Amino acid sequence: MPFRNKIKNETVKQKYTKSDLIKPDYLISEEKNLKIYYAPVDYLNTNASIIIVGITPGWTQMEISYRTVIKSFIDSNDWTESLLSGKKAASFAGSMRTNLINMLDELHLNKKLGINSTEELFNNKNSILHTTSILKYPVFIDNKNYNGKKPSPIKTKLLWDAIKQNFVPEINSFENKLIIPLGNSVSDVLKKLQEEKLIKKNIVLNYFPHPSGANGHRKKQFLEYKSIMKKQIDNWNYK
Repeated sequence: MPFRNKIKNETVKQKYTKSDLIKPDYLISEEKNLKIYYAPVDYLNTNASIIIVGITPGWTQMEISYRTVIKSFIDSNDWTESLLSGKKAASFAGSMRTNLINMLDELHLNKKLGINSTEELFNNKNSILHTTSILKYPVFIDNKNYNGKKPSPIKTKLLWDAIKQNFVPEINSFENKLIIPLGNSVSDVLKKLQEEKLIKKNIVLNYFPHPSGANGHRKKQFLEYKSIMKKQIDNWNYK
């Protein structure tokens, strides 16, 4: 991992600024006003039964993952354990996680799993959850968070190449599992990958809305497709 030593040499801080992390040392690729930067989000839980897929880590997730991993790696010198700590800390933090949990509980995923609430997926039942993004590493457009819409990840070579290079091998670690795409942009990418037969067969909740509070259509979309998604979960052969 070419970035491991660079991370080990970072100074521990209470919080990092964009200039601390969004820098040439961590730049992976760029095209016009689009840039992809590395973030330590590589931990892969191959034992997971549920995979939640976002668009790309935003700045907040990037900063939390770096802050957590830098301190953990310097303290323990255990890269894998540090990546796990970073993944747990950064995955859908804040109100987005709350909205996500509420919707999953409404779909009775908690009952399917035999737990009180899907909140446990982010705590004591974390062993059956894997979180990732179609664009695994943070993407910025004009130095702002990329929202997955403009430009299209499917029609933009830099982004589509990144999806095939990083996301496809990762998601193909799973088969016959439950995949929860957060929003239409993620669903569209998964559908395209399925059409091109690039990914294995899984149960995909294609109508699941993005849980961000800024998504004004979240509740309407959820209610419209709730029965379809609930049936998918009911028919899923969870082991």
